[in-house]
Amino acid sequence: MQDGDDQAGSHESLDAWVLATWSRALVYAQSLLRHRPGAEDIVQECYCNLLRKADVYDLARDGVPLLMKSITNGCLKKIARDRPTVSLSLHFLGDDEKRQDIDPVHPNAADPASILLQAELEGAIEAALARLPETQRAAIELKSLGHSLGEIAVILEVSTANAGVLVFRARQALAKHLAPYLEGRTG
Repeated sequence: MQDGDDQAGSHESLDAWVLATWSRALVYAQSLLRHRPGAEDIVQECYCNLLRKADVYDLARDGVPLLMKSITNGCLKKIARDRPTVSLSLHFLGDDEKRQDIDPVHPNAADPASILLQAELEGAIEAALARLPETQRAAIELKSLGHSLGEIAVILEVSTANAGVLVFRARQALAKHLAPYLEGRTG
């Protein structure tokens, strides 16, 4: 009877781990792919692969870096295979990938000038991110999700120093591209 209780506890801890990491993993995958259904597929596949080897890995301790590394590899392979169009203002529907424009403006924004400026800035950010090499984009996305340089290094399979360089160069490139939009802003 003890084995059944251990297995039930193990399943509950794995369920808790998946629930605790799912949204973060999906946001990261979606930030790399710019296509939610594809990101969901990759995240699900990564979870399935890790859970199949739950007896080998200590997911509570090492699961997040393994998951993020797996997502990074899956997304980079998909990007290399598919070369998708990157846009914040497009939404993909179904398997036939019909495109429907979506207004990326915050619904609480009331001032039309602010709405237009916000949309222009979002487009500039999207364009700046799209210009970054995939490893720099992955590094800056991971950093924006709160990962340390050490975690980024493990996920991207580079040295900690190289992870710092990737984040630094990505920030420099973003700052250079966004400088005209951010001049005169405070805060």
